[in-house]
Order: sequence, then C-alpha cells, then structure tokens
Amino acid sequence: MNPLLHQSKAADIKQIDIVKIYAQKKCLIIDDFPEIRGSLSRSLKTFGVNHIDTAANGEEAIKYCTKRKYDIVLCDYNLGSGKDGQQILEEVRHLRVLLMTSLFVMITGESSREMVLGALECQPDDYITKPYTPASLKVRLNKAIIRHEALLPIKTSISEGSYKSALDQCNQMIKEGSRYAHDILKIKAQLHFLLKQLKEAVTVYESVLNKKPLIWAKLGMGKSLLEMGSLDGAEELFKDIIEEDDRYIEAHDMLAEVSLKRKDTLAAQKATEHATQISPKSVLRHRKLAKLADINHDDELSLKSHQQAIKWGSNSCHESEQDYFNYARKVSEVTKDDHSTEAKVMVKQANSFLDRARKRYSDRPEVAVQAQMVEAQILTSQGEDEKAQNAATKAKEMYNELAAPPLETSLEFARTMHAMNDEQGARDLLTTLAAKHSNNTDALSIIDSITGEPISSGGKEVAAKLTKEGISSYDSKAYEEAIRVFNEALATYPKHIGLHLNLIQTAIADSDDNGVRDEYRAICRRSIRAIGTINEDHAQYKRYTYLHKQLERLYPEAIR
Repeated sequence: MNPLLHQSKAADIKQIDIVKIYAQKKCLIIDDFPEIRGSLSRSLKTFGVNHIDTAANGEEAIKYCTKRKYDIVLCDYNLGSGKDGQQILEEVRHLRVLLMTSLFVMITGESSREMVLGALECQPDDYITKPYTPASLKVRLNKAIIRHEALLPIKTSISEGSYKSALDQCNQMIKEGSRYAHDILKIKAQLHFLLKQLKEAVTVYESVLNKKPLIWAKLGMGKSLLEMGSLDGAEELFKDIIEEDDRYIEAHDMLAEVSLKRKDTLAAQKATEHATQISPKSVLRHRKLAKLADINHDDELSLKSHQQAIKWGSNSCHESEQDYFNYARKVSEVTKDDHSTEAKVMVKQANSFLDRARKRYSDRPEVAVQAQMVEAQILTSQGEDEKAQNAATKAKEMYNELAAPPLETSLEFARTMHAMNDEQGARDLLTTLAAKHSNNTDALSIIDSITGEPISSGGKEVAAKLTKEGISSYDSKAYEEAIRVFNEALATYPKHIGLHLNLIQTAIADSDDNGVRDEYRAICRRSIRAIGTINEDHAQYKRYTYLHKQLERLYPEAIR
C-alpha cells in the first residue's frame, strides 16, 4: 500500500500528500478539441502531475496506450468521427493494454440514455459530466485517485492473475478497518466467484444484502446461484433488479442465460433484445441476438441484428468482416425462390454489403474470396443458376490462389458447394477441416451445421440422441414436446434433412389429430425451404415425397 495512504485512515489526506501521489502518475488526455486538451493539461499540472500525453482521437489514444503504461486516463466521450470514449475503453480493456491498475475517467457533455448506459456498461472508474470547473474536477479526481490508490495492491494482484493473493489482501484490509471496506467486499465476492468458490461468494453477498439490498450484491448473488444451478433463485434476483430499474443491462443478460439453461430460447431472445434496446452499441450482444433469432426462426430480427452488428462494429475492437457475410447469407436463406419486390430489395442490400466488405478489407484477399462465394449462394437462391455457376467457378479459382485459406473462407466454400447441390464435395472438404480442427469445438459445431448431416463423431452422437428423444415423444403423441426437441436439434444442425422431415411429420400428425395451426404452416415451410432439392437416389427421397403429398393436403402454402 502507498505509505502516504497508509498514514491516514479516518482523516482526509493532506493536500501535500495528494500532490505527491499525482507526481508519481503518468496521465493521458483524450479529446478532439485542442483547447480542451490544453485546459485539462494545465489543470493536471496544478494538481501535481508531471508526465502528461494528449491524444486527439481514438486511434492515436490506443497507440499511446499500447506503447506506454498510464496511471490515469481522462477521456472525452464524444470525439467526433471515429471511435468514441466507450469504444476506446472497450478496446484498451480488450487488448489488455490498460488494466484495472490504471484509472479511466470518462468526461462528457452528452446526456442521452443510449450514451450514458453504454458508457457505464464498460465500467469506467469514474464518470464526470460537463460543465465542470478546475475546482470541481480536482475534488472529483482527488476522491477517485485516493480510493484507487487504497485498492491498488488488490487490483495489482488481480491484474497479475494472482486471485488468491488478492483475496488475502482483501481480508487483511477489511480486518484493519479500511475506509473502503464496502468496495473491498464487492471485490472479495467477485474473487470467490472467479475462483469457483461459489458458497463463499454467496456468503459475502448475503452478508451485504442482510444489511442493505444493493444492486451489485443482488446481481453477484444471482450469478453465483446461476453457476450453482439454482435457476429459480437466480431468476428471482434478476427480475427483482429489473423491476427496480430495468436499465441494469447485465441483469437482462443474466436472465437470458437462465432461459438458455432451461432451453427456453424465446425468453432468452426477449431478454437479450431488451438489453440491446437499452444499450444498442454492443456488437457482441447483437451477434448473440442474431443467433437466438435464427434458432427461433425470427428472420426479421436476425437480419436487423446482423445489420446492427455491422453498424456498431465499424469503430469497435470487435469489428468483423463476418458480420457482412452473416447478413448476406441470411438474405440468401430468407429470399430463396422468392422473386417479390421485397426480396429483390433485400438481395440488392446484401450485394451492397458484400461490396462494402470487399472495399473495407481490400488488403485481405481471403475476404474477396468469401464475398464471391456468398454472392454465388445468393444467385443460387434466386434461381440464377448460370450466373451462380460462373460466380462459384470464379470463387473456386480465387480460393485455390490463396496460400493458406483461413478456416472461415474454407467453411464458406463448403456452404457454397452445399448450396449448389454438390453435397459430396462439401462433405469431403468439411471432413478434412474437422480432422484438422478436431480440438476446436466452435469450429466443429459450425462444420456440423453446414450439410445435411453432422460430420464430427460428437455431432453425430448429439444429433442421434436428440432424434431419439424427439421420436420417443412423437410415439407417445406428445407432439409439442417432439417439435421442441427437433427444433432444439435443428438449432445446432440446421441443414439436417432427417430432423427437418421429423419436424414436418410431427406437425402433420398433430394437425391430423387436432387440426391445422398457423405456426405449423410456418414450420413446415421453413423446413421444406431448408431441405431444398432431394434427388431420387437420396436415402430420404421416398419419405420426403410422401410427406410432401401430405403437406399438399394440409399446408399447401408451405410448398409453394
């Protein structure tokens, strides 16, 4: 602990001691206005800071943070074009060039709900609104720096990954009667959680909640209970937080996790969608929402979420060219065999995004290759067979010119072959990729989702298990449960022909017993569209033909 702080517990630290603390610190000021950078620099010098750097934009700030270690960062939220303060904080934390041993203070005149909640979600150490005077800035910064210095030994251990050491320091400082015992308890509980000491974490949270129903303690308790499998208790706490103030974004995220544990993807989607409405700038959350929407067959929301990921990703450290391809690929799926004006508009937008990806990542040839492949998929979905074949041929030539094709590009090649009915070619490539990436569970999951049946042994086992469960429910005439299970399986294996046929057969059986339902019409249409064309030599051809005739009787709109 800093000896200057150690000398004073109850009484305020003398101004001379604060000046000495500032004198030891390196500071970075980030603001797009030169006069404000100058004003803040002069103020910090009067506080005692000797080493001050300034940056006019996000790119410059991140370069500074990458090269040097700063103790204090004062960052304006609105920096004109380019990255804003929230995106800078997100990126330096993501790159781990600014650890919790540094103090990050957000300064802004913005007061919109979107900005405030988004900035607070990234958890700056302090948040100062304009207008402020040098005197008010000094008071606020003094308070933040003194608290930060007191907790610095704990923060240092955490930044170094020494969680047990940090926990020991927490206990020691609480025992000594630290004036920051409240903050230390919060850190202590989080450390227990990180160390998987969930019962100990719950004990700390309970001790706090027994005195006062603080939001952070409720949230921490809920996360601990969720990790322990107590879904009802966790859900109650998260809902309690949201009822008190629905702007606590993490409570919505955790509520979505509870729903996913229960395999209630609709509830998970609803909670995640609410979180994106409160704080719309999280690229990762938009991607998560798009996946949930895909599982729930909410095409409109899926497309919107992919667009939002592209929009907010442009200045984010989480930017990815895959967002452009995810959107275009979804359009290809949604507009298959649809030649309406609306579909044509969507296709035009998808091709526009592909062109944007080519231009934005013009220095990466693999992106141009992948864009060409997705373009071929769109042409196929629109029935432009000759153009699609030409585009695919060109894509293959471009692919073969790559010295070492990235996994994403190879996966796209397999998708393109599958879309153009070259099932064997797709499976051969995917089998090679599965062997090459046998320890990459995320890659295997994508590989298993591309063709009619999973490739990996693990994927085959899971698909077989879920199929067996669904068939068991079907045989018991528990049709709604069977449909739930088949939909769960299709969320992981969306092109699995057998599962789609099982889903159609179940919908038909339930309709014969209990009458037609609009939701079944939509389910059957999606499955027919996903199956596409089946050749006479396919093992499922006879079954497909039979069920197709049954759909003509019950849901003719589903096959048109």
